[in-house]
Amino acid sequence: MDLFDSHTHIDMPHFQNDRPRVIQRAKDAGLVGMVTCSIGSASFRRTLGIVKKYSGFIHHSAGCSVSQLTENEAKKIEALIQKYSNEIVAIGEVGLDYHWIKDPVGRKNQEPLFGMFIDLAVDLELPIVIHSRKAETEAVNILEQRFSGDVLMHCFDGPQETAKRVAENSWFITLPANFGKYRNRREAAKILPLEQILLETDGPYLSPTTERNEPANISYGVESLSKLLDLSPEDVAHATTQNALRFYKL
Repeated sequence: MDLFDSHTHIDMPHFQNDRPRVIQRAKDAGLVGMVTCSIGSASFRRTLGIVKKYSGFIHHSAGCSVSQLTENEAKKIEALIQKYSNEIVAIGEVGLDYHWIKDPVGRKNQEPLFGMFIDLAVDLELPIVIHSRKAETEAVNILEQRFSGDVLMHCFDGPQETAKRVAENSWFITLPANFGKYRNRREAAKILPLEQILLETDGPYLSPTTERNEPANISYGVESLSKLLDLSPEDVAHATTQNALRFYKL
């Protein structure tokens, strides 16, 4: 089976001691590629070197740590994206975080920076990957008003009504490898057509095992989705991999 990890963080310190072995295990597990998401200016620079070393296998989506983002850091990331726009496949993860940011003023203050990245995706004609933790509906509201390109709702965990809007907009969602534990994610997987679903690990987070998560664990997501939709693992792997290649234009 050809597999694809649509969203991971391979540059993170969690992988610094065994990154080559992690990447080799991914290849051994059947992955034909992965998209790693940088989450800051320093992360962006680390990712450039990794992508260069594993050209054609690892691809770069440039984003931020949404809950910790400052205007100064956003401008640094924006400048790097402009400089290296030919070397990235998407803008994101960017968006809104209502999980860590709970006060109304702090939540509202995220919107201008989110808008800046939306405008950047428009200008560069790149797809956008959305972080919308506990803010899925609010992020969809903004995107429907401001963005007409391809949208990927990373680790989507929104209510059914919002999942239906995502489906109607012909946008995509990613399901993490451990999505079977989450009711909203299971429901979204049944609401959206398979043609709009991608699989991710979000490694090193959201592990389906007791160990650190890594791209090889995409197989767990394939298994869970095949059982949920009553499809063969081969059909799920093929569809989700093709969806990823289509979304990221690889």
